[in-house]
Amino acid sequence: MDGDILIGFAMYGEIAEPKGTRVWLDRFLIDKNHQGKGYAKPVFELILNKIKSLYTNKDIYLSVYEDNEHAIKLYKSFGFVFTGELDINGEKIMLLKNCLN
Repeated sequence: MDGDILIGFAMYGEIAEPKGTRVWLDRFLIDKNHQGKGYAKPVFELILNKIKSLYTNKDIYLSVYEDNEHAIKLYKSFGFVFTGELDINGEKIMLLKNCLN
């Protein structure tokens, strides 16, 4: 939210998987009407800090389509790296290792 205006959406949490439970930033979206206005980086930082405070010393995963260059650049700027894995939708998985507060 920016004041009373909804600018985007995020969803995160722990997900049980065959390889164990992982913390996922499952969705991070900025509404198309608010893209290009400088929201992504500060909002992503707020969400990432919230996740780190809730899931202390945990790896954080997310997935992204390989053609989403803007998102990949954003995620890399916060230290996320590709794992070599794909999710069930064919998106590339990225990881932020051992997030300490």
